[in-house]
Amino acid sequence: MSIEWRDHGTSNEGVTTRGFEIAGRRDTIYGNLWTPSNASGPLPLVLIGHGGGGSKAVETVVANARGFVTEHGLAAAAIDAPGHGERGGVQGRTPEYYALWADGTIMTDNATADWQLTLTTLLATGLFDADRVGWSGMSMGSLIGVPYLAAEPRIKAAALGLCGVAGSTPGRSNIGGFLVERAPLVNIPVIFMMQWNDERFTRDGCLSLFDLLGTRDKRLVVHLGAHAAMPEEGRIQARAFVAERLKE
Repeated sequence: MSIEWRDHGTSNEGVTTRGFEIAGRRDTIYGNLWTPSNASGPLPLVLIGHGGGGSKAVETVVANARGFVTEHGLAAAAIDAPGHGERGGVQGRTPEYYALWADGTIMTDNATADWQLTLTTLLATGLFDADRVGWSGMSMGSLIGVPYLAAEPRIKAAALGLCGVAGSTPGRSNIGGFLVERAPLVNIPVIFMMQWNDERFTRDGCLSLFDLLGTRDKRLVVHLGAHAAMPEEGRIQARAFVAERLKE
């Protein structure tokens, strides 16, 4: 179990970005790490799950990671989900993407194993504070995130959302029922972001997922608009929630 750094890192506006790879159970896991350029000592770390058809390098992930660094002084890491990015090349919501979700339990079990190995490997570097690790993942980042958080005791706080147990997206696989089973096992502080006019997850399905989360420390934040229309103020609020909990 070791990490292979792919480069020496590049710095821009106080943020250093560095690529890494880890030998996974099924294939190589490719990831990016963002840290403050002047970092010293073990840092709190936030793991970022990307959306469906995306990758560790899409604009929303990079902006979110840089936000954790510049706004809160945390480190952030993202990996390509199974079949995505450098691990298969799925781009967008293509037939190949939907095939990955034909059985949602397989997809989420594989992603959970990847993230557990990634976190173990990152913590073994000594660069991060094992007692202050968070999760941030919207849409597919929650489809994967909820089962991962249910199985991962090392995560202390999470931002979830743009996700529910019913709608066109969960309707394509058995993931809706799996979320119903796993959500009650999530017992850490959670901020849950919801789009009132989400076309991929029903309003009731989103509210049901929020209600099912087992934690008593949870916040529901709702914005008007479609699935992909969450405003920047929502992303800032989600980052602040996770960062505040990791600094307590």
